[in-house]
Amino acid sequence: MTVRSKGVMEKCTFCVQRIIEAKDEAVNQGRNVREGEVTPACAQSCPSHAIVFGNLKDPESRVSRLRQDKRAYRVLDHLYTRPAVSYLKAIRRNQSHKS
Repeated sequence: MTVRSKGVMEKCTFCVQRIIEAKDEAVNQGRNVREGEVTPACAQSCPSHAIVFGNLKDPESRVSRLRQDKRAYRVLDHLYTRPAVSYLKAIRRNQSHKS
């Protein structure tokens, strides 16, 4: 990743350099990229592990299973833009208990 000067914003590439490196290594070994082999910097540094990255084409992958969760939604999905990023709605705890 190139460090940019103040005030410069760039689109996230999901750390494409890490993806390419993992794909090249897998090709050299004659196999597919395994789940968990590619971790973008944001997911790696997230202390709560709230960011999950993986292969959406693999129905058994963690990211595919999370995308099927009833809490999952995609921003502007109704415009048929086929967004690759999904979000999970927060779980609200019942606050009505009185002590």
